[in-house]
Amino acid sequence: MARNNVRARFARVLDSQFRHLGVDAEYRPQAGQAQTIRVIARRPEELYELGEGRIHAENPVLEFRVHEVPEPRTGDQICVLSRCYRIESEPRLDQHHLVWSAESLPIQE
Repeated sequence: MARNNVRARFARVLDSQFRHLGVDAEYRPQAGQAQTIRVIARRPEELYELGEGRIHAENPVLEFRVHEVPEPRTGDQICVLSRCYRIESEPRLDQHHLVWSAESLPIQE
């Protein structure tokens, strides 16, 4: 009983976080219907050396809730603020199994 109560509290906190920090996005599975979800895009700073120059990579880690997308797959797409990204690796669950984290690459249109 106490474990369910803790999980419910975490879910409420995460819902608040996504409501305030997240943005609307469109989740496009390879098979099935597109749907609107809330996403938090974490953008780690990655600079790659190329000869004498540097390249800044735009590879956000996209976080979204399990109750919105129960089974994300590599190759599915998420469009955020008119920019589309493809999930590049198997999405990972957080320790409470409430949020997916997915590494992504921008889709060139």
